[in-house]
Formats: sequence, structure tokens, C-alpha cells
Amino acid sequence: MKHTVWLWIVTFSLTYLAVPATVPAEPQTVAEQLSILDERLSKLRADVDALQFNQQQIQQDIKQLQGQLDEVRRAGPSASANDIQTLEARIRAIDAARENDKKVILDQLAKELAALGSPHSGAPASGSPPTAAGGNEHVVQKGETLTSIAKIHGVTVAELRKANNLTSDEIRVGQKLVIPK
Repeated sequence: MKHTVWLWIVTFSLTYLAVPATVPAEPQTVAEQLSILDERLSKLRADVDALQFNQQQIQQDIKQLQGQLDEVRRAGPSASANDIQTLEARIRAIDAARENDKKVILDQLAKELAALGSPHSGAPASGSPPTAAGGNEHVVQKGETLTSIAKIHGVTVAELRKANNLTSDEIRVGQKLVIPK
């Protein structure tokens, strides 16, 4: 029930609250921004659906393991302490994986909501100006990777590497990357 309520809140927030209140002067820009928002919303919905499916699978696994643990406990003295400890460890591991999956998705949702709620949601996070080639420029920040930068800008790592003539995924803080259109 909690997950259904959370899904509804996220969907409502993304659908009704994430659209910027100001309307840019250029109609093409509005269409592009709406397209980007639609893509992000679709991805977030898919992520939430995947999370719900994974949660259901993990809940089934936990119930199965708890049933096995109950059977071992009912077996009384014939059940070894090692069997009980093994089952309890598996339950803890599965539950920890479930919590970790939930945290990852919720963190991603929070980042997306923050990006969608910002006045420049269609612009790169670094606020980089357009380049002469018509793309955008991104200045690498601490902790960023080509993968995270590609996700931010909706391009692939291969496209980033090609646009910047990179032969590996190694980048440096402060490095300027061209973001292809």
C-alpha cells in the first residue's frame, strides 16, 4: 500500500508540478522542453514500475525464506543452528538488497524532480553556453563520469566520446566536454 501511495505522489508531482511556470519566448524551445520532460517522465515511470516489480519479487523471496525458517524452527532439535543462521542471513541479505534498490531509485527520482523543478530544466547542469558547433559544453565536476554526464544530457557515452575525440572514459575535473545535439 505504501508503494502505491508513493507511486501516485511521484506521478502526480512529475505530471502536474514539474512543468515550469514560465513560458519561453521561442515555441520550438517549449516543444523541445516538453519532449525532454516527456522522455524523463517515461523513464521515471519505467524505473518506478521496475522497482515495484523487483519489490514484489523480493517480498516473495522473503516470504519463502521466512517459511523455510519457520519450518526449520518447528523441526526443533533436529534443525541445526547453522541452518537457521544461514536462512536468517539470506533473509537479511535479500531485505538489504531490497532497501538498496529502493534507495537508488528514490535518489534518482529526487534528482530528476529537482532537475525538472529548476527554471532551466532543459539546460545542462553546468549552465554551459552553446558551442560553435551548435551543441552545448559541459564542465566536468568532481565525482562525475562520462556515464553520469551522458545521462544528464540525454546522450550516449559513445556519442560523448566521439564528440570529444576521447579514446577512453577517463575525464578530469574542469575538463570541458562538447555535448552533441
